Amino acid sequence: MSVQATLGPWQLCLTQVNDEIAHAISEQKYPYHNGADLEDMGVDPETFRFSCVLKNDDYGDDGERYKNIRAWFLSIFYEPVELVHPVLGTLRGYPKNASFGEDRRKRCADFSFDFVVADIQPEKTAWKNVQAANEEEAAALNADVQDGIAEDMATEGVPDASGSDWSLLDKWASMGDTARAFAIKCQKTVGKLEGYIDAVVAPVDAINTTIDYADTLSGSLTQRIEKACESFLTLARKLDVSEKKSSSRAVVTALISDLTVAQAALTESPDSVQGGFATLACATAAGEAARLFADDESALRESVSGESVEADDAEGRAMVTPSSSYMLSPADLEDTLAAVNQFVQDNLSKLTSPDRVKRMVANLAEQVLRVKLEYMTTRSVLVREPTPLHRILLDNGLKYKAADRVCALNGIKNPTFVSGEVMLYA
Repeated sequence: MSVQATLGPWQLCLTQVNDEIAHAISEQKYPYHNGADLEDMGVDPETFRFSCVLKNDDYGDDGERYKNIRAWFLSIFYEPVELVHPVLGTLRGYPKNASFGEDRRKRCADFSFDFVVADIQPEKTAWKNVQAANEEEAAALNADVQDGIAEDMATEGVPDASGSDWSLLDKWASMGDTARAFAIKCQKTVGKLEGYIDAVVAPVDAINTTIDYADTLSGSLTQRIEKACESFLTLARKLDVSEKKSSSRAVVTALISDLTVAQAALTESPDSVQGGFATLACATAAGEAARLFADDESALRESVSGESVEADDAEGRAMVTPSSSYMLSPADLEDTLAAVNQFVQDNLSKLTSPDRVKRMVANLAEQVLRVKLEYMTTRSVLVREPTPLHRILLDNGLKYKAADRVCALNGIKNPTFVSGEVMLYA
């Protein structure tokens, strides 16, 4: 069945249409490991394949119309071509591959061509709440770690009894040497974790307060690991305010450093416990990064909305208190993401649930991309002489209250005189 359609300046009789959809799959291979990590990076431009027949008048006298159409396909298209189809509607894009056939005796020709749609597809799902998504993954990781320790205990012959006291080794006198060795290692682990927990009181909003741990030895050990990680997080958050404002990476790097030191102290622990600590440590780092990113995004939204609000009345008196929240630069966001990603990569072989942890990092990458797309579209201007930043903003069509965002973008501590290359929001 043929339909009449328009391609650029041509009226065509299309006999067949095929649709091709392809996903951009990122593939990460590892030496000496079978398989690969795959990640869907989105859908490639949608491609339609059309077939067309030219005969009689459509073919033209001595094939003149066919020759003109073929010559048109040989041209360069400097802007999208419009294709109007009775079923597909109006498509904007570019002709790609085309193949032609001609029979001059029968005064007919046929050709097929690919048409690549140039328009950006709308998002089919709303941006996720990355902080909430990572908290859900962290809760699930705790359950996975608990199950992993319980399974390891069963393999070693240690009963996962009710309670939390790993020191009652006399109860396990009947167990074999392997089981007793496993229990002794766990007993030493618990002692070290208790030392970390006692050193710092974890905040009341810690994730371990929202998780139901089993009232068993495996459950209590998992809870201790989570509380220890939260203690290091509390220490990292107590960084000097000025140091914290220098970069979100300062907090995350301090957290990762402390977690790495603690991890090295647990090398004599059973493998399941070491893997559990590595897993929850990575989840803690990714969760804190998500919180910092969420705070930064809120600050950016507050700044953008405040830029259109009149701050002074007719007599110059302040009506609105300017926001004092600090905003991160694109470099801050990317450095923090890179630090978390590197920490996860260093521990990837030890993780109890690597897929969940990688999803947490992927969530962070999505949020960084979102913030950059929404707020970080920039251009550069060259300021040859020291000039007040607010004057630069006004000269380039920005409100003077955009100084907070521009300071964050350029890493400027105080909006005073600046010179050289200055990045501004487009």
